[in-house]
Amino acid sequence: MRIKMDRTIKFRGKRIDNKKWVYGFLADEDYINDIDSIDLSSIEVDIDTVGQFTGLFDKNGNEIYEGDIISVNGKYPKLVKYIDDYACFCLANITDLNKKWISPWQQVSPSWWNDFKREIRVIGNMYDHPELIKKE
Repeated sequence: MRIKMDRTIKFRGKRIDNKKWVYGFLADEDYINDIDSIDLSSIEVDIDTVGQFTGLFDKNGNEIYEGDIISVNGKYPKLVKYIDDYACFCLANITDLNKKWISPWQQVSPSWWNDFKREIRVIGNMYDHPELIKKE
């Protein structure tokens, strides 16, 4: 039996040498094969910035990656992260990240992402805009 997978698997990470984002395939734990280079060269990246593409796009067609901060209908900022215990990409309200008494991570169904009443937009990421993750 052959299974066809339509999901694009790729990663991004910040280059060690110039701090620019590189997108491509994970070559090793701290190297990404740059899909924008002709020879798919391996680029060393900061392992702490590596995040996987969720397979989802925001209202403007921007790819959504782990570590991105999204807004929902112009408010409700949320952080995107892959949670191993749930085996899926989850969201956390920024205001809940520092609360010790709850787990901020929520699983969301595909219908949540596709609801026509929801306008999802990438407003930044936790690496380039740490100020978006406010400490309480």
